[in-house]
Amino acid sequence: MKIRRIRLPHLYNFRDLGGYEAEGSATEWGRLFRGDCPADLTKEEWTRLKGMGIRHIIDLRSTYEMQEAMVRPPDGIRYHHCPFLPEDHSIKDPDLAVKKFMESLSLDYSFMMKNALGELAEILRLITECLSEGNVYFFCTAGKDRTGMTAAAILSLCGVSHEDIIADYCITEVYNAYVIQARIRSLPENMKAQISPEAMELAAASKASTMQKLLDWMETNDFSALMDKNKFDEESRKALRSKLVSES
Repeated sequence: MKIRRIRLPHLYNFRDLGGYEAEGSATEWGRLFRGDCPADLTKEEWTRLKGMGIRHIIDLRSTYEMQEAMVRPPDGIRYHHCPFLPEDHSIKDPDLAVKKFMESLSLDYSFMMKNALGELAEILRLITECLSEGNVYFFCTAGKDRTGMTAAAILSLCGVSHEDIIADYCITEVYNAYVIQARIRSLPENMKAQISPEAMELAAASKASTMQKLLDWMETNDFSALMDKNKFDEESRKALRSKLVSES
């Protein structure tokens, strides 16, 4: 049975990236999964992930986030920390933490990706390597922004249409509605005081226009060429596609 969203008590947005049409073929089911942070998974939930053939999990969060909510997979699943965003400063600085969080609320994915091309190329290299040893699960905190941009990059390189990439992104808002609102309510008061109701609503959303702007930017700036410059060249991209796209 092929299931896109896998429901677990402690994962809200855990999904299979298989089944998308990719230039006459399709992305493979059961190979690559995206989602939210698995820090609270029970032994039984981890056993289910192992039963799905997941042998590597890739954490796209910052070092600070990783330390605040540690992920401890069981034997047989290897953990990798590979932050999506550059970590030039310590996020433990309260003023910087507020600044970075406020920037993230704008959901300007093209700005974020432009400044994280080296990190993204490293993530894609790691995913390609890990897929040689088993199935892979990559995640951030809510599985929306950093995970969404990574998924968009992968699906785009596999030849998936913009419409399907956007649809894959938009469904996050539905699956994450409860948990994102809960996390916003738990923010420190100094952060919440600076956030307008409109910005708060945007932070919980995954709108088609947000992803469309990123895909337009990737197309205008020749995303493949950008990856070439960051040492994820055509040979590397072919290796990724060969692991994720079934033969025609």
